[in-house]
Amino acid sequence: MSMEVNRQELKARARERLRASHPAFWKITLVYLLLTSGVTAVADLAGAARIGLPPLHLDTFALFLSLLVILYTTVMHLGYQWWALRTYRQQPTGYGALIDGFSMAGRVILMNVVIFFSALGWAVAFALPYSLVLFLLSGLVSSGVGMLFFSLLAMGGAFLGSLWIGYRYAMAPYLLIDHPELGASAAVRESVAMMKGWKWEFCKLDLSFLGWHLINALLSLAVTLVFALPMLPTLMEAGTDLAQLLVTPSLALPWTAVLLSSLIQLPLSLWLTPYQTVTFSGFYQARVMQSTQVPPVWEHSDPYDVS
Repeated sequence: MSMEVNRQELKARARERLRASHPAFWKITLVYLLLTSGVTAVADLAGAARIGLPPLHLDTFALFLSLLVILYTTVMHLGYQWWALRTYRQQPTGYGALIDGFSMAGRVILMNVVIFFSALGWAVAFALPYSLVLFLLSGLVSSGVGMLFFSLLAMGGAFLGSLWIGYRYAMAPYLLIDHPELGASAAVRESVAMMKGWKWEFCKLDLSFLGWHLINALLSLAVTLVFALPMLPTLMEAGTDLAQLLVTPSLALPWTAVLLSSLIQLPLSLWLTPYQTVTFSGFYQARVMQSTQVPPVWEHSDPYDVS
């Protein structure tokens, strides 16, 4: 079995499915963003943002509201993936698909809890020997250039490790959608089996969207800088440095600047978010047709076509 998928073909089919979607994909995505990012912003204004990272003091209401928003957006995200999978399969969809995840909210939340602790275990398993090796090597280097190299090596290793861990569980939501009767833990186990030997292919597919995400990030950064640069002397006197400002602009910039830095990303996001999500659904569909671990339930000769 060839351990690869045709990314160009997969993405072309995703674009084809999006053009044929009804209601229009951008309308569905706009409603989804309003029901997730919009609700999160309202919750932050209501006090959820007070929890902070790390929490400086215990605020029961903020903690409760933050947890509630996390659980809500988690279930909503699965609803959006459900819409994307139906769109790729050319099945009837609608706005109601966004809330279909609430029909099995308990299993969705449990699946994410299982993924979290499984990923945490792998992260610890990676981090301990990796940190030990870096510590031993750093003792042999005293120059600033050498320390910079090891810092970059540490960040690169952490990034690659997190990708590897995350890709193990990338198919779990789709497996839960197709086989809810098997339960959350089974969906996680089947995802690990389905992605064995295929994480690099999924990584290449994922990274093929990176350029678009960078464009959106640069647009947001440009708006932030337009507001931040004139205010920088005042902010620095108040103890806010530029790096902190760029990471958390809401701490120092007026709300209009934060709002505009988010809104400028909206046009591209309304196309990129469904495009990427439907493409990932297509990857799952292709793996179902090819996998020996997960019995195929759709009998088609072309693993990219479900028409």
